[in-house]
Amino acid sequence: MPGIKLTNFGGIAPKYQAQNLHQAMAQVAEDVDLSRGTLRPWRTDKKVSEKTGKSIFVDKCCYLVSENCKASFSRINTDCCFIVASGVKAYPVIQKKQHACEEKWNRLGFPIELPPPNAEFLGELSQDFNQELRQYIYTLVDEFGFESAPSLPSEAIYAHNDKATILSGLPTNFPTYHIAKVRLYCAVTPLDYGDAKADYDAHFLLLDEIDFGTANYIHQPHTTYGDACITEEYEPPPNTMTDLQYCGNGQLGGLVGTELWLSEPLKPHAFPEAYRYGHFNGKPIRFLCGERVGYILTDEYPAIIEMESPCQSQGCRTISLHEEPHPIISYQSACLYNGACFYATKDGLVMLSGNQSKIVTTQLFTQDQWQAIAPWTMIGVIQDGYYFGFTETHSLRFKIPDSIYEDVQIESLTTLSIKPQAVYRSDQDELYFATESGIYQWNAGDDWKTFKWIGRLNTLPGYTAMTAYKLQQDFAQTHVKHIAYKRHRNEMVREPVILGDKIVNDSRPHRLKGGYSTLQFDVEISGKGEVLAYYIATSVAELGAE
Repeated sequence: MPGIKLTNFGGIAPKYQAQNLHQAMAQVAEDVDLSRGTLRPWRTDKKVSEKTGKSIFVDKCCYLVSENCKASFSRINTDCCFIVASGVKAYPVIQKKQHACEEKWNRLGFPIELPPPNAEFLGELSQDFNQELRQYIYTLVDEFGFESAPSLPSEAIYAHNDKATILSGLPTNFPTYHIAKVRLYCAVTPLDYGDAKADYDAHFLLLDEIDFGTANYIHQPHTTYGDACITEEYEPPPNTMTDLQYCGNGQLGGLVGTELWLSEPLKPHAFPEAYRYGHFNGKPIRFLCGERVGYILTDEYPAIIEMESPCQSQGCRTISLHEEPHPIISYQSACLYNGACFYATKDGLVMLSGNQSKIVTTQLFTQDQWQAIAPWTMIGVIQDGYYFGFTETHSLRFKIPDSIYEDVQIESLTTLSIKPQAVYRSDQDELYFATESGIYQWNAGDDWKTFKWIGRLNTLPGYTAMTAYKLQQDFAQTHVKHIAYKRHRNEMVREPVILGDKIVNDSRPHRLKGGYSTLQFDVEISGKGEVLAYYIATSVAELGAE
């Protein structure tokens, strides 16, 4: 007589009919950990912060939030650990980590088109050969030591090379910026008597650094000059920049309209024109950047930019436009993992790895089923090699392929009971999510959730009475429910019959409803313990052989 023995449990695959699933797979697998082939519950979720938002960032005990679902947080991994963000305020921001966690943001960048200083020689010019031509600029320095592009130059003036010049009109107030110092630069050209004013060509060299707020400065003659000003191309990020990301090579990247802007290496405030890229096949929607490659996800074809090599000239980075259209339909579904990019499209979840791509959910969902879960609302993150996807209607978790050449493991798909509004994976590979009540760490609580697993629809070779079953488990209380299905003649609707509904806390045989034969049945197992195996047979004696 037929009997069933399960020592390995799998997940769901909605693409397949319930009776066509592999015997170890399930119709329902919610809040269940299948990593060991057994049925185990996840731990409850641990509340870590009262803060909440539609975008979150977590770094150990640092919790940052924003009500903007497209806000972007990124950590600059240098000796001075900075956090940069876009979408948090009306402009990109930066702060050292310890202050960013208190949400004391500084504006990233500097004011543009700084007005020129006024330079005046107070003495009287004599008709001799001790004259020189002077011109001045200044730059702003913030409290982190970052330096702005120079101001417009002052009017060039004649002065004796042993006489002082007074500078006035230096800036004293820039709201929203945190300016600490002003650096003064001077271009000096010695003149022979009678040289024309327009014939000079000198470099601006560092004159002095003064505290911000000082409106006037006296340039004493015979000053020893410092290095040349090298910040002429340092344009700040515009207020409209989105998707601000640290790329791991010392550069920041962000989207500005239809262009990708990259910063000067190790200069997060400076975005020279030479590091701007455009002409994508589609409007850029999302930018994600890793140490070796960045992904520009558009409403048509994705693009890939290599980030590994040094780059200090215009257009030196290679951009590849993908040959297949994979338009992103959910901004928050996109995430990086091991150098690959994953995000939701109308056809399924796409995996981009360099110039190659594939839809990894084709073995799990038909296209109609994928559309039915509302993928345009998906929030996604990858933790421990599993993609967590949350939509308005579903919460999914499944193992992603290790490479573009592997198929997804269809037996790994399970569902979760949580319904977050934002998710984040920390550098410690811990998963955090936000609800209306706060931020929680997934699977980190002191208690256990209740898992639910309903096996495949088992089809027997003929009408058979399955009368006994047993579990191998850890002696926790487990709810086991067996349901048989019969069809009346000329009726299409199945009539369920409960063969057994019992709390089991041991590994002994248990009897089912006697004298009832069926062609189809399934089993529902739920609880907070670990189930190692499940057996069902036509008699207790048959179970004893197992």
